Amino acid sequence: METRNRNHILLRYALVIVGVLVFSIAIIKKAADTCIIHADKWNEKAAGMLSVTHEVMPERGDILAQNGEVLATNMTYYRALIDFGVPKFKKKEFNDSIKPLCRLLAKHFPEKSAAAYEKAMRSAFLRKKRYFVLVREVTGRDYELLKTFPFLNYSTPYSGFYIDPEREKIIKREKPYGTMASRAIGGLDELFHGNSGLEKALDSLLYGIPGKTVKKQITSGMVDWVSEPPQRGHDVKTTIDIDIQDITEQALLQTIEETQPEFAVAIVMEVATGEIKAMSNLSRLPSGEYWETVNNAVQGYEPGSVVKPLSMMIALDDGVVKPHDIIDGHNGVFRYPPGAKVRPITDTHGRASMTASEAMKYSSNIGLSEIILRGYERDPDRFVQRIYETGFMEDFDLCIPGTARPTIRHLKSTVRDRINLTRMSYGYTTKIPPIYTLALYNTIANDGKFVKPRLVKELLRDGKIDTVFNIGYIREQACKPETARALRHMLYTVVNDDDGTGRLARSKKVTIAGKTGTVRTIGADGKYESRYRITFCGFFPYEKPQYSCIVLLGKPDLPGMPSAGRYCGGVLKKIAETLYAMGRLDVPIEMPSDTTRLQSPTILKGGIAETRQVLQDLGMRGDMTHCYDIESYCDSMPDVRGMGARDALYVLEREGLNVNIQGRGRVVEQSIPAGAVLQPGTTVILKLK
Repeated sequence: METRNRNHILLRYALVIVGVLVFSIAIIKKAADTCIIHADKWNEKAAGMLSVTHEVMPERGDILAQNGEVLATNMTYYRALIDFGVPKFKKKEFNDSIKPLCRLLAKHFPEKSAAAYEKAMRSAFLRKKRYFVLVREVTGRDYELLKTFPFLNYSTPYSGFYIDPEREKIIKREKPYGTMASRAIGGLDELFHGNSGLEKALDSLLYGIPGKTVKKQITSGMVDWVSEPPQRGHDVKTTIDIDIQDITEQALLQTIEETQPEFAVAIVMEVATGEIKAMSNLSRLPSGEYWETVNNAVQGYEPGSVVKPLSMMIALDDGVVKPHDIIDGHNGVFRYPPGAKVRPITDTHGRASMTASEAMKYSSNIGLSEIILRGYERDPDRFVQRIYETGFMEDFDLCIPGTARPTIRHLKSTVRDRINLTRMSYGYTTKIPPIYTLALYNTIANDGKFVKPRLVKELLRDGKIDTVFNIGYIREQACKPETARALRHMLYTVVNDDDGTGRLARSKKVTIAGKTGTVRTIGADGKYESRYRITFCGFFPYEKPQYSCIVLLGKPDLPGMPSAGRYCGGVLKKIAETLYAMGRLDVPIEMPSDTTRLQSPTILKGGIAETRQVLQDLGMRGDMTHCYDIESYCDSMPDVRGMGARDALYVLEREGLNVNIQGRGRVVEQSIPAGAVLQPGTTVILKLK
């Protein structure tokens, strides 16, 4: 019996030994196969893994206003998460705190109601969910705020609340000023490259230089190692002036409410430098709202009478006419050529004759046709050549993709093209972008110096100036200085004489000079419609021009022929008068005074910290009763009456409300009364005056 057991034991040992030997031989064979026989293959595979590189996206540069305020920047968001499965999770505290916690969440992150937050959190708690998304997108500042909320103020081991800055990072391009100058700034595609506006034109500078990672062998395995760190893109400082842009948009919006056009454009340019201080493009959506969708400021349109100064400039410069020369008015109906079966040239108010200056003041189609025929009837294309010689047809290189150039075709010495010459003289049979028309008026205001319009001022690298874009000229002199002076006076009479076509743009505070333009639009069938496109272009103050401005309304919903002087000129007038009131124009502000005694300033409602700082800097005292800390949060609807738009907008948006601003000035009425229960996500309408 013992012998049999011994034999069984020996057999088992033998089997184990044989098994170990076979396994060892297999290992040795595999090792030999890997390290000797197929060593080259495995070395090549390892080298391939170590040579794999990945691109690291750089941080995109910011787009800045002229004073350094941010117009477009990268914002990093994170997911706010709760791990309900942490071992030390405080269940009792969670249940006690969930209702006040959810109320605060709904107030500050109103994508859900308090009830929806509570339902989602209780469900995740019962299932001990390890990855619960509390808020999908929070900034670093939001995260610090969340850590002050009930229950979330416990550390992660007890609350499970955390963010993962590496795995859950979301980068977005944000515009702190919303739609302000949005089309000029542009947008990005899904790969974070520019697809419109400055973002596209300067993409290679803004995007930066991508970095590289390689695989690195460490004791714990393979990791991605940054071999070439990414380089942040340049910051682009534009010429946009935040205050002028805001004034321009508000003035344009007020006129849009009254006229309901298909689209509206307003541009403000500094005369001496060509810097574009404001550019607003608003188009009507099917919903009836207006939004920046298409950059109509750089698209070509038949300009109408607003381009008559170009014809007059060439005629004056070439000595074809002088301001006081008498022009035949044909009593309002001019058939050219005589006897031809073509539509006659007409004026709304017929005159037997007029001076060249009056032809501009009355916006006479007949007067401009007669003047241009006087100089160029025998050689129509000479007129077109002169337009080219002024530099008017050259590329402005505005850094706005899709910018059109004027379309003015060459003419032959035929009857048909002589007729076209007359139409061309008063703005038909051509296509000219508003920015080019504005550049023409800017040239007239600038004594004939054709300064190049520009939207980019500087490139910055790490906060330091890298490249400066200096003032450039299309032509040092597009026309003689005396020609420019004569034209300025003509444009002055258009607005300031009682019988001028632009008299409705006249201001008692700022002397404005400019010209109206009204043109019938062309339909899809190529025929003229009974709808109009109206324009006013001018400059101010007349005595020493600082700014030029163009305003265009496309197909306003108004009966008959709408007044360009009233509506478009009215926008320019509001802009000029607001800049005057702000002390931004080189003209004295008339302020009545009946005492030499210093008085304490009247302080309106606003932020107490900023008000206190201003008074301290001025060495003055004042009653700050109406001021308060706008950084503090409110338990009910705040009273923003008396505040400026920006303070009111800041306070209300912090409370999760949507704000609709109507008018300009200070808040005089709010649709939700002060003290009402706050309901984040609702819209409050503010009326300003």
